[in-house]
Amino acid sequence: MPTIRHPLSGAIYDLDDAGLVVVEKQGRVGRFQRDGTWVSGELRVADPELCRWISDPRVASRHRQVITEQAFRDGAPTGGRP
Repeated sequence: MPTIRHPLSGAIYDLDDAGLVVVEKQGRVGRFQRDGTWVSGELRVADPELCRWISDPRVASRHRQVITEQAFRDGAPTGGRP
């Protein structure tokens, strides 16, 4: 699961199995929806942008794809080499 520490408040943002954002700060915990709306817990305020970021589904980036040897044989670009 993704986890991130808020750069200003130091709160830890995590995602639970139900898809809610769990925020922990100084021993207090709160659960929030994707848009930062409070659901439950003692902690009632969260950064909506961080909630949105951590709850977004991760999409594989084409920039991180590994080109295989077969792809080179099939005519993939070689970075300027003949």
